[in-house]
Amino acid sequence: MKNIFNFLRFVVSITLLIFMMYLSHISVENKYCTLSNISIEQDENSFVTNDLVVSYLRENMLHPDSIKLNEFSFTKIENLLINHPSIKKATVYSNWHGKVSIYIDQRQPIVRIQTDEGGYYLDEDGLKMPLSSHYTARKILLTGDINSLNKDEIFLISKRIYNDKFLNKQIVQIDVKESELSLIPRVGEQIEFGKIKNINEKFMKLMMYYKHGNIKNVEYKKINIKYKNQIVCIKK
Repeated sequence: MKNIFNFLRFVVSITLLIFMMYLSHISVENKYCTLSNISIEQDENSFVTNDLVVSYLRENMLHPDSIKLNEFSFTKIENLLINHPSIKKATVYSNWHGKVSIYIDQRQPIVRIQTDEGGYYLDEDGLKMPLSSHYTARKILLTGDINSLNKDEIFLISKRIYNDKFLNKQIVQIDVKESELSLIPRVGEQIEFGKIKNINEKFMKLMMYYKHGNIKNVEYKKINIKYKNQIVCIKK
């Protein structure tokens, strides 16, 4: 008798489990996801906003609110977001109830390049980044004979200035003429830098000038650091 009771209890338990799994399956099939949270890594740039992400997902018919829970794909949404020109990384996840969270890393421009055909940025990885229609980053502006430089040279000099806190604030523009650079500061004299070679030596001379060079406060029009072991100052 005891064995029969145990067997019946086992059958009832299995039946209930199967029934609950069936109800759960039906519930998931008919349930839609909901976008619960968008988290954007904040820095001085605002290329990516919550509204932009929502609009971008809706335009591509991948907004979580329109996707059933059993059809939801993290990979599809992540790949779509990473393909946006202002997004570097994207992580998408949800809980069991279908509440979706999105974490986004923006791309970081280090220089804005202006050509006759238009403009674009180079980001911190040396990749091209298109200008945004709703936000402009205040970065060093590179103008002039851009085609006389290659992309690696542009990235090298831009990264060097970007990574130096003082120079990043001081230098606002780089003008190119026949592959030679003129650095235009926020205040002070124009800097004739020359070609993109021996850049560490040239920047060491420039920093020496800023710290110790003009102790008499003479007004110069230009300073020239392109020659080895020399700083040439041209009066106004």
